[in-house]
Amino acid sequence: AAKILENFVGDAKWAHLDIAGMDFVDNPKPYQEKGATGFAVRTLVELAARLAE
Repeated sequence: AAKILENFVGDAKWAHLDIAGMDFVDNPKPYQEKGATGFAVRTLVELAARLAE
């Protein structure tokens, strides 16, 4: 996907982060719902916010 995106971004700085489907929970817990976990998404958002400062 990154190679395809490269054709459209021009001179802009960009990054492709392949973060989809890291883990899937079949047996939910009180702190975690059934389904895709979104592993590390909050960490990535926090990193992006700090780098943007």
